[in-house]
Amino acid sequence: MSDAVAVVLALKALRDAKSRLGEEYRVDDRREKLVAAMFTDTVDAVVGAGYRDVVVVSPDPQVLGLARDLGCRPVAEPDGGEGLNAALAHGARGAPGGVVYLQADLPALRPASFADALTAADAHRVAFVADRHGTGTSLLAVAAGVRFVPAFGPESAAAHRGAGAVELDPTHARWADLRCDVDTPDDLRAAAALGLGARTDAALLVTHSDAARNRDG
Repeated sequence: MSDAVAVVLALKALRDAKSRLGEEYRVDDRREKLVAAMFTDTVDAVVGAGYRDVVVVSPDPQVLGLARDLGCRPVAEPDGGEGLNAALAHGARGAPGGVVYLQADLPALRPASFADALTAADAHRVAFVADRHGTGTSLLAVAAGVRFVPAFGPESAAAHRGAGAVELDPTHARWADLRCDVDTPDDLRAAAALGLGARTDAALLVTHSDAARNRDG
C-alpha cells in the first residue's frame, strides 16, 4: 500500500501557527522552531513507516524549503488560500492512488502506529482516526478512486463520520501517539508523556534552557 498512497499534510506560515501554545513560545522565534520540529518529527515517522510520497502544502517558503529538504513534494498553497481543507484538497489533486490526510503536528508519532492505522484503513473506502479528545481528526484515509472531501477542524470527527467515513478504533484503545496533535500546552504535555520525536525534544530543551537562564539572570 505504501507505494500507492500519497500522504498529504498542510501547514500554515510558521509565524502564524500554534498561537495557543502560550507565552513562553512567543519569545524570539521559539514557536516557529517548535512548529517546524513537530512537523519534521511527523514526516520522519511517516517516512519511517515506508511511505515515501509525502506532499506538503503551505504558503510559507520556509516550510516548503524544509519539506524539500525532508524529501517531500512541496506544493505552494494558492494565493488567498481558503483554509486547511482547501489546502489539503489542493495537495491531493492528481494523486494516482489512495490519499491519506494527516495532521502536521504529531510530535509523538511512531512509524508503527502510522503503518498499523493504515493497515486497518485498507478494509474501508474511507476511514479516520479521531484525536485524543474524540472530537477532531488526526488521520483520514481515502481509497483510490473514491471522492471524499476532508472536513478537518472543530467537530471534524462527527463531520467525517456523518459523511460516511468509518472510525477506526472508536474506543481509543490504540495509537495514542497518532491521536496527539498539539494546539495547546496541555496537548504538548500529553505528547511529551508519550515520548517526543528527537527534533521536538531538542526544540523544547532549548526553550526550557533559555527560560531557566532568564529566571536565573
